[in-house]
Amino acid sequence: MTEAVGKFIPIFVGLLLILRGLFWIVDGKNGNKRSYFFGIAAIVIGIIMFITVIFQVL
Repeated sequence: MTEAVGKFIPIFVGLLLILRGLFWIVDGKNGNKRSYFFGIAAIVIGIIMFITVIFQVL
């Protein structure tokens, strides 16, 4: 049971980072260039977390 929760948390956090990164990119396109770079970084980190857990499951 704890193993399943241990794999669920990085997937959930990765998806939240991707979603938050999308909001930062939208804010960056409205004029805040710092948010644009934070959005790109958040999406990249979220994808890395998501892919890492997927490869552990396989």
